[in-house]
Amino acid sequence: MKPTGVFVRGVGAWTPLGSDWPSSFERLCEGESAIAPIESFDVEGFPTRVGACITQCRSPNEDPRVVLAVRAAREAWSRAEIAVQPGRIGIFVGAEAGRPVFSAAAELAAACTEGDSFDQGRFARAGLRRWREVRAGWDSPAAVASRLASELGATGPVQTVSLACASGAMAIVAAVRALREGVCDAALCGGVGADVDPFTLAGFGLLGALSARGVARPFDARRDGFVLGEGAAMMVLARERGDSSVEVCGLGCSSDAYHLTAPEPSGAAARRAMSTAMREAGVDRLDCVQAHGTSTLLNDAVEAASLREVLGSNCPSTYVSSVKGALGHPIAAAGAIGFACAAQAVASGIIVPTAGLTSIDPDCALRHVTGQAVHQTVESAMVNSLAFGGANCSIVLRRCS
Repeated sequence: MKPTGVFVRGVGAWTPLGSDWPSSFERLCEGESAIAPIESFDVEGFPTRVGACITQCRSPNEDPRVVLAVRAAREAWSRAEIAVQPGRIGIFVGAEAGRPVFSAAAELAAACTEGDSFDQGRFARAGLRRWREVRAGWDSPAAVASRLASELGATGPVQTVSLACASGAMAIVAAVRALREGVCDAALCGGVGADVDPFTLAGFGLLGALSARGVARPFDARRDGFVLGEGAAMMVLARERGDSSVEVCGLGCSSDAYHLTAPEPSGAAARRAMSTAMREAGVDRLDCVQAHGTSTLLNDAVEAASLREVLGSNCPSTYVSSVKGALGHPIAAAGAIGFACAAQAVASGIIVPTAGLTSIDPDCALRHVTGQAVHQTVESAMVNSLAFGGANCSIVLRRCS
């Protein structure tokens, strides 16, 4: 039985290249990069000193994830021009846990490490002094979805997906499934990441995942790791088409069940996600793929090999690009921003390039978009998310006349 149609009714985003989706997309098309020196905290001693940051989202009194997500959600909802009863609106958000201000965390750590035992009183007093910077809600992945439900007055299902850099894409999958099952009539979905901070920079640095040169260049022969980014992309999906020209028609999910940080080298599970999405969509070829393309050595090579096998003889005609060369890696927002690019390609026939890609690695040989955007009719597109932990997600979109 053919799945119930789900249509893209509105897109909103706040990225390091623009505070809304049109301005972000325009600069992505020009091949611009938002990667720059980090100025929001002292980066002395860190493994890299650059990132794709959004400094305007940070204030002492607001969770930056909420600031980013709310603006993107308002934009998406206003563009959707849809009227749905509150109980029929679902909220599905990909988000990781937030973090307090680094100096506050350091003070709290110092408060409980003197002597041989934990001093609850000293810890509590230190927390009271820094309460504005150590709010419990800021640590919760669910805080963003709850706030978005309040913003829209949505009383339908609410769900948070925390699955590393597949979070945003898997939240969209959850929304599509809920719409197909009739659980809701419209869904606000997407992902948000505000991770250019000392904790994340140190953590990924210890893993050896960050570019030592401070350059993101997916699929390039000189790539040496990713650059941290941040941002939010939110979509309004609905069972009613309205004037939408983009349908979400194929979903594929799998797990490597292999390693916490490394992809399974054969790419078998990644291929299964891609082929499942294409099979459900009823397509055997694609006009473009918005790749996961992190700029890490193994991930890019595995994804490229998987695409060549899945696409087969149609691979040479399929354009491939990754926005991480321009925006860095926004972790939980990555799949949602990729989805926005794929939806825009189907709607407008504009495929964004991969910034930083100038010398294609032979192991990553595909029809890459470099320099500036490609303009052509796009009947079908796929977005990939291949996350740490081996969570793989592929989504196929197609043009509806």
